[in-house]
Amino acid sequence: MNAILGARIRNLRESKGLTQEQVAEKMHCTRQRYARIEKGLTDISYASINNIAQVLGIKVEEITSSVNNVSSDQLMFRANSNSIQEDKFEFITNMIDTFYAHRKLYNSVRQVDVSE
Repeated sequence: MNAILGARIRNLRESKGLTQEQVAEKMHCTRQRYARIEKGLTDISYASINNIAQVLGIKVEEITSSVNNVSSDQLMFRANSNSIQEDKFEFITNMIDTFYAHRKLYNSVRQVDVSE
C-alpha cells in the first residue's frame, strides 16, 4: 500500500519537475526520509500526504484517488483471450491494494482524531 502511494507521489513530483531534495526541503525533512516515502519503505500519515500535496500544489485526492479517468471508449480487455484472465486478475489485485491503502489512511486519520 505504501508502495502504491509512494509511486503516485513520485510520478506527481516528477511531472512537476521537482527533485526529491526540493520537496524534502519544503517539507522540512531530509531527502533520505522523503526518498523512503516514495519507495514505500515507511508508513505515511495523512498529515504527510497533505503536506506533500501542498508542496506539489495539488489536491490530496490526486495522490490517494483510486479512480483514473478512463474514457468509456477505451477497451478494458485485450483481444487475446488468454490474457483476459490475467488482466482481470491484475485489475482485482490493484483494486485490493488501493482499498488497503485507503483503509490505512482512514485509520491513521481516525487515530489522530481520537487521541486529540
